[in-house]
Amino acid sequence: MPRAFIGIGLPRSVRSTMLLCREAYLSVDPEWRGEKWVAEDNLHVTLRFLGTVEDASCDRVTEALRATVPAIERYRMRLGAPRAVPRPRAASLLWVEAASGGPETADLAAVISETLAALGFERDTRAFKTHVTLCRARHLRRVSVPALDAIEHVLDRSDERAASLSVREVTLYSSTLTPRGPVYEELAVIPLGE
Repeated sequence: MPRAFIGIGLPRSVRSTMLLCREAYLSVDPEWRGEKWVAEDNLHVTLRFLGTVEDASCDRVTEALRATVPAIERYRMRLGAPRAVPRPRAASLLWVEAASGGPETADLAAVISETLAALGFERDTRAFKTHVTLCRARHLRRVSVPALDAIEHVLDRSDERAASLSVREVTLYSSTLTPRGPVYEELAVIPLGE
C-alpha cells in the first residue's frame, strides 16, 4: 500500500530557482548543509497528505477529484517570502511561501479536503499555508536571518518564469521511502477548469 498525497507540481524553471535559493542559503549558513534538503524533482506544493492508502482508495480519490477539481478555475501563483518554521530561533523547516496565489491555493486545498471527507478521510484541522518546503531539519535549529535574506534576494531578482507558475492541475502522488529519500510517482493528474 502506497503513501500518497495530492499536490501541485512545479515547472523545471521554478524548481531551478528553489535550488538557487538553497545554494544562497548555504553560502551564508553552511551549518545547514547536513539537513534534509528536498531533492529538485520532489519540490512541490502539498495540498493534502493522505497517508498510507490502498490502491482501490487511490482510484476512488482520483474519481472524486475528477468530479470536483475541474470546477475550480486555473490561476497563477508566485513564490516569494522565505520562512523559518515555526520560528527562526528554533526551526524544523525552511520553506518559501506564495507571494500571490496563496488564497486561491488555500481554496483549492479546502475543496480537496471536503472531497476527501466525503470519502471517509479524516478532516485536516490544521490551518493551510501555501508553501514549498526546501529543507527539514533533523533537530530544531537556529536560522540565520542573513541566510533567509539571501533566499529573498534570489526570489526578488527572479523573473516571472523563474518564480511563478500557472496552476492548471493537481496531481495524486505516491511516495516511496528509500535510504536516499522519498521517491514520488504520479498516479493521476487532474486538470482544473478553464
